[in-house]
Amino acid sequence: MLNWRGLLPNAAIQFTKMFNRTTASSSSCSSKLFISGLSYDTNETTLKDAFSQYGDVIEVKVICHPTTGKSKGYGFVKFSSENEAAAALQKMNGEVLDERNIWVHYANSG
Repeated sequence: MLNWRGLLPNAAIQFTKMFNRTTASSSSCSSKLFISGLSYDTNETTLKDAFSQYGDVIEVKVICHPTTGKSKGYGFVKFSSENEAAAALQKMNGEVLDERNIWVHYANSG
C-alpha cells in the first residue's frame, strides 16, 4: 500500500533515515571554519600560520572591503580533513590573534 507521498512505507522510512543522517553530519562537521573578531591588520598569511599548527590548511580567505581593500574582520580557513578542523576550532576559539580575541565556528555549507 502506498502512503501520501506515493512511496511504500518501508521505502519512506529508509529515505527519512538516510536524509536525516546526511543532513545531521554535514551541518555539524565540516572542514571549513568561519573566523570572526579578526584584527583589521590580520592578513591571510598570519591566519594560515596561526591555524596550520592544527593540520593541513588548504585554503585561507580574509574578507576585505571591495573599495578600500581593508579587512572586514572575518575570514575562512579550510582544512584537508574534518578532524583537523575540529581540533582547530576547539583550540583556537576565544584565543588571541593580533591582540584580538577571535571566535571560530563551522562555516555554513550553503
